[in-house]
Amino acid sequence: PLLAVLNTTKRASSMVQSINLKALTTLASVVRRPYLAAPHVFVPTVSEINYQALRDQCGIKAVMFDKDNTLTAPYENTLHPRAQAGLQSAIDTFGQKNVAILSNSAGTDDDPGFIDGAEIE
Repeated sequence: PLLAVLNTTKRASSMVQSINLKALTTLASVVRRPYLAAPHVFVPTVSEINYQALRDQCGIKAVMFDKDNTLTAPYENTLHPRAQAGLQSAIDTFGQKNVAILSNSAGTDDDPGFIDGAEIE
């Protein structure tokens, strides 16, 4: 019984170590101030964003793009011609590891065989 308690305690303490406090703090900030997550600038395409200014003047270290209706047509994996230069500029500015493409359809039941999810990775 004592061993079981020790194992449970050890497991619980290891779970505590995996909590991302920075992410929780950021989430709490956004919950308190939802305007932080709202867009403040609208542009016709991602190619019209000055990524170097975001990095150099604003301290932005990474960017995320929504795939559908931002980089591609819905449920397509081919970049829209007007988005290609913007995505490449973001990658050139932040590096490939600091540019994420998110999708609420790829890798879900809307993606038979998870083909879109694999292509995006």
